Amino acid sequence: MSLQAKSTEVIIENLGLSFGDTQVLKGIDLTIKAGEFFSFLGPSGSGKSTLLRAIAGFGPEPTGRILIGGQEVAKLPPWERNVGMVFQSYALWPHMTVAKNVAFGLEERKVARPEIDKRVKEALDLVDLADYAQRRPSQLSGGQQQRVALARTIIIEPRVLLLDEPLSNLDANLRVQMRRDILSLQKKLNLTTIFVTHDQEEANTTSARMAVLNNGILQQVGAPIELYDAPANRFVASFLGTANILEGETKTNGELTAFLTSGGLQIPLKQGTDHITTIAIRPQNISLHAPGGSPSEAEIRFKAIVEETEFLGSTLRYGVKAGGETMLVDHVHKPGDRVFAIAEQVDMAITPDHVTLLHG
Repeated sequence: MSLQAKSTEVIIENLGLSFGDTQVLKGIDLTIKAGEFFSFLGPSGSGKSTLLRAIAGFGPEPTGRILIGGQEVAKLPPWERNVGMVFQSYALWPHMTVAKNVAFGLEERKVARPEIDKRVKEALDLVDLADYAQRRPSQLSGGQQQRVALARTIIIEPRVLLLDEPLSNLDANLRVQMRRDILSLQKKLNLTTIFVTHDQEEANTTSARMAVLNNGILQQVGAPIELYDAPANRFVASFLGTANILEGETKTNGELTAFLTSGGLQIPLKQGTDHITTIAIRPQNISLHAPGGSPSEAEIRFKAIVEETEFLGSTLRYGVKAGGETMLVDHVHKPGDRVFAIAEQVDMAITPDHVTLLHG
């Protein structure tokens, strides 16, 4: 396989970008490692696609710096950056065959025909579309069109591969297969890849690291598990999965530190905790028990009443009221397990190790 990618570091320094009077990126500082699969994750309007397009060179010229392989590119046009971008719509030429679509970038670069033919074959082999070279895009499924767009991008041997929500037009099962295919291709080529998505599962399953954005501001960067288990602030805790967010204040009595919620629950915290006003507890880190049982040494129990239940397949989700707080509690569903009824009184158990302190 002669198609190759040189692992390239991407550095973004104090990047800002505005559309007219509206500032959509605000002081972004970020380093993406050479050969890394990195995701920008956030809700609609968070700035993630705008940041990706700024790296590609599309849109208004930003302030700050963008370095690709040590080269400052923020003021360069897209065709001088040698990055490859796959768009959400795939952007294939409908009148061209698959082979012609894939060859287009090399033809524009005046590459010799024998070299073009050789690299087109290699690119189509990589995405398992060699038998579809003479078909038109309209004769392909959505997943196959996606792979043509990938082949057309990697054939130019870009320094960085940029993927702007490339799976959003596919059905759920095909999305799962395509994200595996994209990750496998990225590993084969050792290609620095930046993936934009609003889907947490896509980001979690593909990314070595990811950046969570909101309102044009970088909220937190890290491995998916790190961000989920130790969110930096309320937004990250709420956006990554489900969390019970509780307001209140820290109370210290001698060596005992606890968080007193606004609803009246006193939840023990680990010693040495700074003063905080917000905590998060994941639903799966709370358990429910029949009243009267003996708590373990590490946990504290509260009297609660079940207000609602949701069966989610692998999980049974309860909504319970404890004191003045309404909490979500997830239990792994197993056949034969007891299911608590609406209005049933239960004990709700929490341990300090499962309480996340939020500082913003």
